[in-house]
Amino acid sequence: MSTLQGSPELIQHQFHQDSRSNTANPVLCVDLDGTLIKSDVLLESLLLFLKQRPWALFFVLFWSLRGRSYLKLRLASAASLAIEKLPFRQEILDFIRGEHESGRQTLLVTAAHQSLAEAIAAHVGHFDGVYGSDGVVNLKGSAKAGFLAGMLGKGNFDYIGDSYADLPVWSVARQAYVVGSRRLAKKVARRASLARLFEVSQPSFTAWLRSIRLLHWTKNLLVLLPVLLAHNFTWLAWRDSLLGFALFGCCASGLYILNDLLDLHSDRQHPAKSKRPFAAGEFPLWVGVFESTLLVGCSLIISAFLDFPFAAALLGYAVLTVAYSWKLKRAPLLDVFVLSTFYTIRIWAGGLISGIPVSDWLMAFSLFFFLSLAMAKRHSELQRASRLVEEGDSGRGYVLKDRELLAMFGIASSFAAVVILCLYARSPVVNSLYGSSAELLWLCPLVLYWLTRVWLLAGRGELDDDPVLFAVRDRTSWVLAVLAITILMIGGFHTR
Repeated sequence: MSTLQGSPELIQHQFHQDSRSNTANPVLCVDLDGTLIKSDVLLESLLLFLKQRPWALFFVLFWSLRGRSYLKLRLASAASLAIEKLPFRQEILDFIRGEHESGRQTLLVTAAHQSLAEAIAAHVGHFDGVYGSDGVVNLKGSAKAGFLAGMLGKGNFDYIGDSYADLPVWSVARQAYVVGSRRLAKKVARRASLARLFEVSQPSFTAWLRSIRLLHWTKNLLVLLPVLLAHNFTWLAWRDSLLGFALFGCCASGLYILNDLLDLHSDRQHPAKSKRPFAAGEFPLWVGVFESTLLVGCSLIISAFLDFPFAAALLGYAVLTVAYSWKLKRAPLLDVFVLSTFYTIRIWAGGLISGIPVSDWLMAFSLFFFLSLAMAKRHSELQRASRLVEEGDSGRGYVLKDRELLAMFGIASSFAAVVILCLYARSPVVNSLYGSSAELLWLCPLVLYWLTRVWLLAGRGELDDDPVLFAVRDRTSWVLAVLAITILMIGGFHTR
């Protein structure tokens, strides 16, 4: 790529000469955000910057007061994007390559900052020139239309874009290439000659379900555990618990989206996580920001009106999750303790909203049980990413040789959880709920078998990254769950 240099008058003269000599094949001007790539480099830079420096949000607000172009300048210099991992539109890349190889001049003209635009153009190739925002002028909409009309002449270029902000540019172009919906194409056709529509399908409902991690809602069933174990089958207790389940699910989904937005860079390096909706560019990033804010905000507000202690627990979960996404998940060992705490908070919150005290036995069992699963999760991740980890970078603060220690810690936590369950089964409080400890003791070998099976599969490299989701899909886990529920029901029946 050779970047065009010189005064605007010389550049304008050059392109006018090219236009006169090749009127059938004028310059093709290409937009970046939403057109060449499925994402927005401004939001990408902002999210990466805030992930690296969350305390610098004040600076972002200050930069915004000086205008969007200045904000782009500062973010472009502060955040280093992995250009090669951006979600490019292959169809557009192929089209530009074909046009350029046929002898047509192509320009990348974008509202993104000039430095980012040049880096992307250098990576893609097949561009004769690059024009972006410069810290003073935000090259978008009418500003872009005026710039191109002044440099190339009205009607002397074709333009390919994707949004309603590009309508003024299409109005001064010779032909319009649209990346988007048929509805947008119809509006463009009223202003310019529509040459081609690169139709972009709307995100599917299943993609939206994947974005909110609906399958992870199974973890929020822990909110129902206190009312279930207390054998409280009153409508009021179950109504409140089910509301708590829904609110926890919405809050957790919003936080999952936030985590995905902050992890765009690392997710795109991962063979499986790169297929997540936001990393793959299936959804615009602003949709994720909106959804995350809406889900977390509404769940916290509604819970505050419903039950203040539950709202405090939910807020604590949200704050801890944000801290985990920003920093704690890269702190070895601390990360797995935080993960186990997430599950325990769900149980505690379920007790708060239902008005049922959660026993110390259950809290202790939960901490050790889920600590074991959290370590199995990290162990599995190390197994799957062994080639990266050998170089000392797992993305989670671990190295390959940590697998053995994690297995030791995790298996020890498994046995600690089962010992706590045995001690609870022999405690006097059991008699009021189950009549005797005989039935409840049968839970111990079931739990121990399941945990040791998880670790056996983890050692073989056959465990999914998340043991809880593994349990949802695993037939043996379902059989053990049915047996465990049957034991609890038989024990509860003996108290009647």
